Amino acid sequence: MTLSEHYFHINPKMSDAPLYQQIHDNLMDLIDNNLLQSGDALPSERVLSECYDVNRMTVRQAIDNLVQKGLLFKKQGAGTFVSEKRAVPSFTPSVTGFSQRIRESGGTPSSRLLSRDLLTPDAVLSHRLQLQPDEQVIMIKRLRLVNDEPLMLETSYLSHALFPRLLTENIENQSLYHLLEDIYNMGIVEAEHTLEPTLPNAFEARQLSIDLNQPAMLVRVTAYSVDHIPIEFSKSVIRGDRSRYYLRVNTRKPIIT
Repeated sequence: MTLSEHYFHINPKMSDAPLYQQIHDNLMDLIDNNLLQSGDALPSERVLSECYDVNRMTVRQAIDNLVQKGLLFKKQGAGTFVSEKRAVPSFTPSVTGFSQRIRESGGTPSSRLLSRDLLTPDAVLSHRLQLQPDEQVIMIKRLRLVNDEPLMLETSYLSHALFPRLLTENIENQSLYHLLEDIYNMGIVEAEHTLEPTLPNAFEARQLSIDLNQPAMLVRVTAYSVDHIPIEFSKSVIRGDRSRYYLRVNTRKPIIT
């Protein structure tokens, strides 16, 4: 066994997940941490089955899942190799806009404007944005892409009374937050995020190029100005296989339990 093969290891006693899933997760960890890099060849299924102490079918199932996700690829007669890394954004709940987060993660952001309408909001949305009973909202629905691949279907709601020019401005490939600063001198300094797993509906699945039974993440964000005025409420459906959320908690005081 070469030194690199020591990395191919699972401990079934440490997890209730199926063996193929544990192997899948181990290989993903090796790729994420650059222990397996783009172009590297995996050991053969026979060698991997010995490393993991499982049968070859179990190894093959884990590998096939990673091939479907685009993390590995097979060459006829040559073996299995690590694909070129795609930008997989780590979304840290913050006041940073989509475009900036993607650029910071090494990807190239772009957007497609799907629809933009002037609507009368329901009571819940009016409450979220602290609107008067007769106020309308601008609804902006965009497909957000990374390296030309669909990642997120985002629907944003903003007060038409406060931001009327957003109904006509070119917003397809511009940062909405930058427009708010440039046109209205209104910066976003605070945001509330809620996250929950979801399954896409038919429209969402079609736009994101995923199956109806493929898990996704539903993220709701309320963004505030420096005066704690709610500026935007958004709902986004994000592909679960192309992103991850990162949370870090810190305290200056010891936690007492």
